[in-house]
Amino acid sequence: MNLIKNDDKQFFHFINGGAGVGKSTLIKAVYQSILRFYNSLPGSNPETNRAALCAPTGKAATLIDGMTLHSFLSLPVNQCKHKLVKLDNDISNRIGVKLKDLQLLIIDEISMVGFTMFQHVDARLQQIMRTKKPFGGISVIVLSDFNQLRPVGDKYIFQFNNSYNALVDNPLWSLFELFELTEIMRQKDDKSFAIALSNIAKGTMTLEDINLLKSRIVSTANLEMIEDAIMIFRSNAEVDAYNTKVLASLNTEGATANAYDFCVGDGLASIKEKMLSNVKNLKTTETYGLPLKIDLKVGAKYMMTVNSDTEDGLVNGACGKLVMIDYGKLQKTNETVPCRIWIKFNEEKTGRKARANFHNVMRNRNIDSSLTPIEPIIRQINTKSTNFKVERKQFPIVPCEAMTIYKSQGGTYEKVVVNLKKGTTRSELYVACSRSIKASGLYLIGDFVPPKPPEHNDSVTMMFKTMRSERMIKFSLEFTEESQGERFSVIFHNVQSLNKNILDVKSDKTFLSASMISLVETWTKPSDSLEIEGFKIVHRRDCNDIRKPFGQITYLKNHLKYESIAERCEYLGKNHIEYSSIKIDDICIIFVYNSPNSPFDVLKRHINEVITASKRFCENIIVVGDFNINLKIKTNYKFIEYMKSFGLTLINKLNKNSTNAKTQIDYCFANVNGWKCDYFESLTSFHKPLWIRKHEIDSQLHVDENEQIRTDMPLNLGDLSIDDRSDVMDIDDQSSFEQTHSDISFNIKDFHTDDQPEIMEIGEQSSFENYEMTDEENDQIHTDISFNLKELKTDGLRVSTIFDEKSPIKTYEIVDLNTRRILDHFLLVLDSNNTTDTDQISIKLE
Repeated sequence: MNLIKNDDKQFFHFINGGAGVGKSTLIKAVYQSILRFYNSLPGSNPETNRAALCAPTGKAATLIDGMTLHSFLSLPVNQCKHKLVKLDNDISNRIGVKLKDLQLLIIDEISMVGFTMFQHVDARLQQIMRTKKPFGGISVIVLSDFNQLRPVGDKYIFQFNNSYNALVDNPLWSLFELFELTEIMRQKDDKSFAIALSNIAKGTMTLEDINLLKSRIVSTANLEMIEDAIMIFRSNAEVDAYNTKVLASLNTEGATANAYDFCVGDGLASIKEKMLSNVKNLKTTETYGLPLKIDLKVGAKYMMTVNSDTEDGLVNGACGKLVMIDYGKLQKTNETVPCRIWIKFNEEKTGRKARANFHNVMRNRNIDSSLTPIEPIIRQINTKSTNFKVERKQFPIVPCEAMTIYKSQGGTYEKVVVNLKKGTTRSELYVACSRSIKASGLYLIGDFVPPKPPEHNDSVTMMFKTMRSERMIKFSLEFTEESQGERFSVIFHNVQSLNKNILDVKSDKTFLSASMISLVETWTKPSDSLEIEGFKIVHRRDCNDIRKPFGQITYLKNHLKYESIAERCEYLGKNHIEYSSIKIDDICIIFVYNSPNSPFDVLKRHINEVITASKRFCENIIVVGDFNINLKIKTNYKFIEYMKSFGLTLINKLNKNSTNAKTQIDYCFANVNGWKCDYFESLTSFHKPLWIRKHEIDSQLHVDENEQIRTDMPLNLGDLSIDDRSDVMDIDDQSSFEQTHSDISFNIKDFHTDDQPEIMEIGEQSSFENYEMTDEENDQIHTDISFNLKELKTDGLRVSTIFDEKSPIKTYEIVDLNTRRILDHFLLVLDSNNTTDTDQISIKLE
């Protein structure tokens, strides 16, 4: 989404993932989010094709509510054996007009696309878009699970189609970068099953996986108890034999549907007869899915073999049960033959349009509204003759009480019975078992043998090895929840109706990982429930009457303390300005919303007002907001200069988009070092969220009175100063921390104090080495001291440690009066006797 919104650069992404990782859900989410984005742009036309969902088969296309690549790009069927013929200009222009605004092509089940078909997709898009850029300049996302079966009659998509180039990456495939989905998204028992399936694919099954699969083994005697299950075999012969057996056993209404073949064209009658005779010997795969003869039995399962209507789900692989047969008479012979069949498909959405077209017929005949009418269709069959064309008319179905493993690929079923045979490959076993989405829906016949891992020179393994080392996706966004650590962080976002988008906020890991969330344009009313688990609401302003672009709410993690400094809202006709200032520790964070077209002078007045009020409480200031001043226009840099008058600098990068309109109107200023700010992505709002966080880790330990502090902290101290006004010890040199409980060792080079010593206790062992002193007239004392403290007792000690992201500790601060007392007593001891040994010093300190 971020690439599409911000970049005109073409990209190619490959999303890989096994069973249960949510590929289908991701496809639909990406597609819908892209459409929502483009439709939100001013002047957009919802009918425009901005993104396309495709798959190599009708069944796979239906699962994602997409189209087949063949129908979308007018590709020839069985293209593996034929050179791609260019579209004529009229067809090319017509498709080009339809796809002129296409930005993204999403292809599911890419592992079923072979090398040749992939080349054809590229060539067709180049022709339609009239450019030699790869895929016609269209960005492409492909998704699949390469643990499945390889393409039929073609090389893998990442291979060349000849042995000469077998060791070289396909240039088209080399454009793609990899991202892998690894987290199983299914629930509990289903998750264990998904993990077992994943381990089958990799050949790394655990004992738990093996026991789970073996627990699904049933005997053939119990098969009758498993109703409505799909049988899966390795070979077509096994499938045909099982289908014939089941149909013969059914004592229901039946009929035979014979194909009607005829020739189109002029020529000798003898040649026509020969061609028609030859066609009768062709396999169903060679007659475009139309069998020569079909045995119809009411109550039997059948499967569509042709993509007759992809949008309506009437595609190759759609399964259902035959419920009723309509008959008619042939005009020439007066023979009664099936003319229409009624099927109840497994998926209710399959055939909705067909049912609607027969609504009156179904109502008049009182036919069940869930039944879909299927009539014979006509398809042309390829022949070598140039004078004749052979066409066949037949129902586009075959019995499917059973199907092959390959035919089952891409589908899921409630109940699946897999016939395990010796020699079943790892990919076959994986595909067959993964047709069921639940372990309880899988039944195995035969012996289950865990598959071995792929060989080291396996082509798929080698492809992934190359991509993982060289072509992983590099994200343009930083996912703060993955690198948050203990940093204090803030999310600011013009949410454009929190009431509408509250579920999105509650499920966004980036938002939930923040310490503080501030949202403007909430459009909320006082009656709205806006709680977020783990957070407390520290500021809220709602609309008084109707919902409108107004309102602000700020959340803070439950364990954090805060102080409200200032808040205000001023209406200026149709415009308004609202702000709030909240103090967290030693920083005031100011959140601002300035509606469009508000006068700049009014904004300056409010900025001056809230910063002045906040500086009465702390010098450290962060100001973040939707200012509606576009920093992509250089004349608006005056706002940056104005903020500099308060010592605040812009911590965002200039010329980055903060909205879908590619403007920069949301940003952040600060007068403190070590803070970082950048944009994230929103799927619901016109504005992008901003995240602000400390570049260093801030870990604070607040201790109640008289509580003992135990710590092991080796330190190197370069400069140490104690000042009457602040009671702060600053250590600017390199420091390192190992443990936190008891012993502390210091190395002090420079030390100075203006205060008089006070009484303090230091117990246990202390050691001092290499010290050097001047006179007592408040001159600087230079000394190197190392000492160990096993028990340090203080009152109300506050320790703040600051860690840089890349380097060791830079600064260590102890803020407490007792800190100075300890150091003052060191001076007393040193002053009394420069030759005092460690034991004597320890006694005097006590």
